[in-house]
Amino acid sequence: DGYKSAAASKFRCGIVTEERAQAYETYMDALQKLVEEDPAPHWRRAELLRLPERHGFGFAVRAALPRVATPFVCIMQHDRTFMRPCDFVLRLLRGMGADGRLKMVGMPTTTNDPPRYLKAAESKLVEIKVPQPRPKLENTILTSPECPGLRFIPMIMWHDSTHFASTAYYRNFVFGPRHLVSRGGFIEDKLGQQQGLDLRTIGWRSHAEYGTWLLDDGAPPPTRLVGHLDGKHFLRADDKVAIQAQQRLLKAAAASGVESSSAPSALGPDAAAAVAAAPTGLVAAACGDTVGPPRSDDELSAALGRYRRLPSGR
Repeated sequence: DGYKSAAASKFRCGIVTEERAQAYETYMDALQKLVEEDPAPHWRRAELLRLPERHGFGFAVRAALPRVATPFVCIMQHDRTFMRPCDFVLRLLRGMGADGRLKMVGMPTTTNDPPRYLKAAESKLVEIKVPQPRPKLENTILTSPECPGLRFIPMIMWHDSTHFASTAYYRNFVFGPRHLVSRGGFIEDKLGQQQGLDLRTIGWRSHAEYGTWLLDDGAPPPTRLVGHLDGKHFLRADDKVAIQAQQRLLKAAAASGVESSSAPSALGPDAAAAVAAAPTGLVAAACGDTVGPPRSDDELSAALGRYRRLPSGR
């Protein structure tokens, strides 16, 4: 997607600082290199579409649709990752092809966990006052001989996480004459709200037009198939170790009555000096050991080095 530059970043609006813009361009260049040079099978038919201006998630998907020649699409956001093997895709697509009611099938997430979702969705239908008659959701679950072992639970509101859908459904309904997606926004923002409104005003029969379902592949808890990567709080492994070490040090200092000024309040060179001034046992705690003296000078130096590698204020 495109972006606009400004003094402060507003990521959801596509506004970023010059520094973040450069990082994004570097990321896109790396993707392009994979598309052009990586011999792995999953890159052979890939194409990177770089939009010249800000579209937002929904319209970015719309911009890619003219390049799709398959009857189904898998929509994946950049910050979603599969948490376990997904070896049933062909079965799933055969089931969707055989049953036109399955227009969009979302993958289970922590939020949309199939066993809990059934109960939560039933309560939601009552909360938003969907008129009677409306069936119990348990009685509306679909199965198909084309995909044994898979069940499809009605999803009462669109969720933008990873999903499979009919390409024609995307072209003719999601981006169709009802204009259910707004430029700059997510699909779930407008379409999801309209879906809820239709449930309240038209009733349960309106769900058939939306055709949104949640996959239940029978996996034991935790059933989530897709997880969320939090880019704002992502840390390299060594950064995470250092932060955890600082937290252990502060906790040990508090427990022993050491003044807070003797323990680091921020990672960086100042933090390393504070660690050096702290009692030996507290430094050992920062190393990840039980409270007690370090086993060697090298061990103490390694602990201090973890603080020195991080910029002050992190």
